[in-house]
Amino acid sequence: MKGKLKYLPAILVVVLIVAFFIWRYAFRESGMNVSSEKPDYALTSSGLLQSFEADENAANALYLDKILLVSGTVESVSSDSLGISVYLKEGDAVAGVICSFEKESIDTVLIRTGIQVNVKGICTGYLMDVVLNKCSLETEAK
Repeated sequence: MKGKLKYLPAILVVVLIVAFFIWRYAFRESGMNVSSEKPDYALTSSGLLQSFEADENAANALYLDKILLVSGTVESVSSDSLGISVYLKEGDAVAGVICSFEKESIDTVLIRTGIQVNVKGICTGYLMDVVLNKCSLETEAK
């Protein structure tokens, strides 16, 4: 029994080091600037939403963690301590696309309800609405 216990401190150190690197990877700050990156896909907000509603697994395989350029109509703009959210929704659709911006990356004077916009962001999934994070406002679709 005593022979097995002499390896315990070394095992604990290895486990702590591995846990630290897993934590750093999971909670890392991404310095990625989406506005300077080329989008993987360009589509409309209604087209993106329809893809997820038709087959969420297939849409996840295509769009999850990809940079998307999405065009749509601004339904609403909201802000909180973390950033600014622009909600794109077409007509009388039940759901839409939530686009999250950092406060410094968007001029809210440019965004108002009812205008057509192009937003580039990273797709992080579908939770009743499609969610795009680290968004940037694009002047025109490319």
